[in-house]
Amino acid sequence: VDDPPADVATEIRATLVLAHAMFARKSSFGKRDRPGLSSALTKRGYRTIAFDFRGHGDSKPPPTSHDWGYDDLVRLDLPAVVECARARSEGKPVIVVGHSLGGHVAAAAQGTGRMDADAIVLLGGNVWLRELEPSRLRWAAKLAFSRATLRISSRLTHGIPARRLRFGSDDASERYVEDIFGFATHGEWKSRDRHDDYLASLANVKVPVAAVVGDRDRIMCHPRSGEAFARRCAGPVAIFHAKHAGHMALVTSDLAHPTVIDAIEWAMARLPDAAR
Repeated sequence: VDDPPADVATEIRATLVLAHAMFARKSSFGKRDRPGLSSALTKRGYRTIAFDFRGHGDSKPPPTSHDWGYDDLVRLDLPAVVECARARSEGKPVIVVGHSLGGHVAAAAQGTGRMDADAIVLLGGNVWLRELEPSRLRWAAKLAFSRATLRISSRLTHGIPARRLRFGSDDASERYVEDIFGFATHGEWKSRDRHDDYLASLANVKVPVAAVVGDRDRIMCHPRSGEAFARRCAGPVAIFHAKHAGHMALVTSDLAHPTVIDAIEWAMARLPDAAR
């Protein structure tokens, strides 16, 4: 948790929950010895709460259980952090800033009524579904990668060793890999128990949604895919383009931070006066 410096703001403007990407961890938003997006936001008067989803960073599963899935992040992890943020928000707004995985988990949690955020800011947030990908070539690449990753996971123990394969900093469980890449191969974004249709639930997301897309993000979240995803939400939606930014650069590059800040400011301006 980072609060604004005393000489920057006398009153916290809002609490921002920073939810990281797949195969990553909370440190992608910056560290105390390596300032990043979190530091840039605190200088603007925001309190930031960065956390690790289960199985990532400091949030390790019990030694006896390596298995966890996508639904755990939607139903348990992010709602719990947002509830904690709300408890210490001092009556100010709580906004989820979700990068990639963190973004679509936030949309799913809000849409299914498990999370109560005042706004959502998507940083390269979308789900790999054919109906959200207008390009045949990009879809072919996404489907091929999804199938290959599922094959690798089925041959290994405990899922994908992302660090060893240089996919990212944190490994993923077999169940999670089946879930996240199964969305593409099965053509559905639904919970494993079929209770929740996450795509349909976006119609219940009526809070402001600001989507930041990187102009150099070719596969993970192409700008057109990111926009198609965000516009499924029912509330006010705005699309912000971060020039010369790839997928990870939306969080890690100082050049992208002004665009992210603009998106957050847009969302803040659309909240009811009582929430600001």
